[in-house]
Amino acid sequence: MSRRKHSKVLQLPPEIVEAVNKKLTTGATYREIADWINQMADKTGVEVSHMAVQRYGKDFLSRLEKLRIAREQAKAIIEDSKDRPATEMTEAASNLAVQLIQETLMAAQDAGGIVNKQLIETMKALAQLERSSVQREKLKLEFRQKAEKAVQAIEETGRQKGLDAETLAYIKEQVYGIL
Repeated sequence: MSRRKHSKVLQLPPEIVEAVNKKLTTGATYREIADWINQMADKTGVEVSHMAVQRYGKDFLSRLEKLRIAREQAKAIIEDSKDRPATEMTEAASNLAVQLIQETLMAAQDAGGIVNKQLIETMKALAQLERSSVQREKLKLEFRQKAEKAVQAIEETGRQKGLDAETLAYIKEQVYGIL
Protein backbone atom coordinates (compact mmCIF):
# COMPACT_ATOMS: atom_id res chain seq x y z
CA MET A 1 0.00 0.00 0.00
CA SER A 2 1.52 3.33 -1.01
CA ARG A 3 1.31 6.36 1.20
CA ARG A 4 -0.27 9.62 0.17
CA LYS A 5 2.49 11.91 -1.07
CA HIS A 6 0.81 15.21 -0.26
CA SER A 7 -1.38 15.61 2.76
CA LYS A 8 -4.39 17.86 2.42
CA VAL A 9 -3.26 19.46 5.67
CA LEU A 10 -0.07 20.58 3.92
CA GLN A 11 -2.18 22.41 1.33
CA LEU A 12 -3.16 24.86 4.07
CA PRO A 13 -1.27 28.11 4.70
CA PRO A 14 1.90 27.60 6.80
CA GLU A 15 0.50 29.40 9.86
CA ILE A 16 -2.50 27.06 9.92
CA VAL A 17 -0.27 23.99 9.51
CA GLU A 18 1.77 25.29 12.44
CA ALA A 19 -1.42 25.70 14.48
CA VAL A 20 -2.47 22.15 13.52
CA ASN A 21 0.91 20.86 14.71
CA LYS A 22 0.47 22.67 18.01
CA LYS A 23 -3.03 21.23 18.41
CA LEU A 24 -1.66 17.74 17.72
CA THR A 25 0.98 18.12 20.42
CA THR A 26 -1.50 19.47 22.96
CA GLY A 27 -3.89 16.55 22.60
CA ALA A 28 -6.71 17.87 20.42
CA THR A 29 -8.62 15.10 18.67
CA TYR A 30 -8.39 14.61 14.93
CA ARG A 31 -12.10 15.38 14.58
CA GLU A 32 -11.71 18.63 16.56
CA ILE A 33 -8.81 19.66 14.35
CA ALA A 34 -10.70 18.75 11.16
CA ASP A 35 -13.74 20.74 12.32
CA TRP A 36 -11.50 23.73 13.15
CA ILE A 37 -9.85 23.56 9.70
CA ASN A 38 -13.20 23.19 7.94
CA GLN A 39 -14.52 26.32 9.68
CA MET A 40 -11.91 28.21 7.63
CA ALA A 41 -12.60 26.36 4.36
CA ASP A 42 -14.20 29.40 2.72
CA LYS A 43 -10.96 31.36 3.31
CA THR A 44 -8.42 28.58 2.66
CA GLY A 45 -10.22 26.64 -0.04
CA VAL A 46 -9.26 23.42 1.73
CA GLU A 47 -11.65 21.03 3.42
CA VAL A 48 -10.36 17.95 5.23
CA SER A 49 -11.79 14.83 6.81
CA HIS A 50 -10.79 13.69 10.26
CA MET A 51 -9.07 10.73 8.56
CA ALA A 52 -6.86 13.12 6.55
CA VAL A 53 -5.94 14.86 9.79
CA GLN A 54 -5.30 11.46 11.39
CA ARG A 55 -2.94 10.40 8.59
CA TYR A 56 -1.10 13.69 8.79
CA GLY A 57 -1.06 13.63 12.59
CA LYS A 58 0.24 10.08 12.77
CA ASP A 59 3.14 10.96 10.47
CA PHE A 60 3.83 14.27 12.23
CA LEU A 61 3.77 12.76 15.72
CA SER A 62 5.97 9.86 14.58
CA ARG A 63 8.58 12.26 13.20
CA LEU A 64 8.32 14.36 16.36
CA GLU A 65 8.94 11.28 18.51
CA LYS A 66 11.97 10.29 16.42
CA LEU A 67 13.41 13.78 16.86
CA ARG A 68 12.77 13.63 20.61
CA ILE A 69 14.59 10.29 20.81
CA ALA A 70 17.47 11.63 18.72
CA ARG A 71 17.78 14.66 21.04
CA GLU A 72 17.75 12.41 24.10
CA GLN A 73 20.41 10.17 22.55
CA ALA A 74 22.57 13.16 21.65
CA LYS A 75 22.19 14.53 25.19
CA ALA A 76 23.14 11.14 26.67
CA ILE A 77 26.15 10.91 24.35
CA ILE A 78 27.34 14.37 25.41
CA GLU A 79 26.88 13.64 29.11
CA ASP A 80 28.56 10.25 28.82
CA SER A 81 31.47 11.59 26.78
CA LYS A 82 32.60 14.52 28.92
CA ASP A 83 35.78 12.74 29.99
CA ARG A 84 36.32 10.75 26.81
CA PRO A 85 38.34 11.54 23.71
CA ALA A 86 36.66 13.70 21.07
CA THR A 87 36.88 10.81 18.59
CA GLU A 88 34.44 8.77 20.70
CA MET A 89 31.98 11.66 20.80
CA THR A 90 32.27 12.12 17.04
CA GLU A 91 31.83 8.40 16.46
CA ALA A 92 28.69 8.29 18.59
CA ALA A 93 27.26 11.35 16.84
CA SER A 94 28.05 9.81 13.45
CA ASN A 95 26.33 6.57 14.44
CA LEU A 96 23.26 8.55 15.44
CA ALA A 97 23.33 10.48 12.15
CA VAL A 98 23.67 7.25 10.16
CA GLN A 99 20.64 5.86 12.00
CA LEU A 100 18.59 8.96 11.10
CA ILE A 101 19.74 8.82 7.48
CA GLN A 102 18.80 5.15 7.24
CA GLU A 103 15.34 5.98 8.59
CA THR A 104 15.02 8.72 5.96
CA LEU A 105 16.02 6.32 3.19
CA MET A 106 13.56 3.69 4.44
CA ALA A 107 10.80 6.32 4.53
CA ALA A 108 11.62 7.25 0.93
CA GLN A 109 11.43 3.59 -0.03
CA ASP A 110 8.07 3.29 1.73
CA ALA A 111 6.89 6.29 -0.28
CA GLY A 112 7.54 4.44 -3.51
CA GLY A 113 11.27 4.98 -3.87
CA ILE A 114 10.85 8.58 -4.95
CA VAL A 115 14.24 10.18 -5.58
CA ASN A 116 14.24 13.91 -4.99
CA LYS A 117 16.80 16.58 -4.18
CA GLN A 118 16.45 16.03 -0.42
CA LEU A 119 17.01 12.28 -0.78
CA ILE A 120 20.09 12.86 -2.95
CA GLU A 121 21.46 15.24 -0.30
CA THR A 122 20.75 12.60 2.35
CA MET A 123 22.70 9.99 0.40
CA LYS A 124 25.60 12.45 0.01
CA ALA A 125 25.56 13.03 3.77
CA LEU A 126 25.75 9.28 4.34
CA ALA A 127 28.77 9.04 2.03
CA GLN A 128 30.47 11.90 3.90
CA LEU A 129 29.80 10.20 7.22
CA GLU A 130 31.30 6.97 5.93
CA ARG A 131 34.43 8.81 4.74
CA SER A 132 34.79 10.52 8.11
CA SER A 133 34.34 7.16 9.81
CA VAL A 134 37.21 5.70 7.80
CA GLN A 135 39.40 8.70 8.67
CA ARG A 136 38.49 8.37 12.36
CA GLU A 137 39.42 4.68 12.34
CA LYS A 138 42.76 5.53 10.71
CA LEU A 139 43.38 8.14 13.40
CA LYS A 140 42.55 5.67 16.17
CA LEU A 141 44.83 3.03 14.60
CA GLU A 142 47.71 5.51 14.32
CA PHE A 143 47.17 6.55 17.94
CA ARG A 144 47.21 2.93 19.12
CA GLN A 145 50.37 2.23 17.11
CA LYS A 146 52.13 5.28 18.57
CA ALA A 147 50.99 4.33 22.06
CA GLU A 148 52.29 0.79 21.52
CA LYS A 149 55.68 2.17 20.46
CA ALA A 150 55.68 4.46 23.50
CA VAL A 151 54.90 1.52 25.80
CA GLN A 152 57.73 -0.50 24.26
CA ALA A 153 60.13 2.44 24.66
CA ILE A 154 59.04 2.93 28.28
CA GLU A 155 59.50 -0.77 29.02
CA GLU A 156 62.95 -0.81 27.41
CA THR A 157 64.07 2.35 29.21
CA GLY A 158 62.52 1.12 32.45
CA ARG A 159 64.43 -2.16 32.26
CA GLN A 160 67.68 -0.32 31.50
CA LYS A 161 67.10 2.02 34.46
CA GLY A 162 66.26 -0.88 36.75
CA LEU A 163 62.50 -0.42 37.23
CA ASP A 164 60.82 -3.47 38.69
CA ALA A 165 58.24 -5.49 36.72
CA GLU A 166 55.37 -4.28 38.92
CA THR A 167 56.11 -0.60 38.18
CA LEU A 168 56.45 -1.33 34.47
CA ALA A 169 53.15 -3.21 34.50
CA TYR A 170 51.49 -0.25 36.26
CA ILE A 171 52.84 2.23 33.68
CA LYS A 172 51.72 -0.03 30.84
CA GLU A 173 48.25 -0.35 32.41
CA GLN A 174 47.98 3.45 32.68
CA VAL A 175 48.99 4.00 29.06
CA TYR A 176 46.57 1.36 27.79
CA GLY A 177 43.84 2.84 29.98
CA ILE A 178 43.80 5.99 27.84
CA LEU A 179 43.50 4.12 24.55
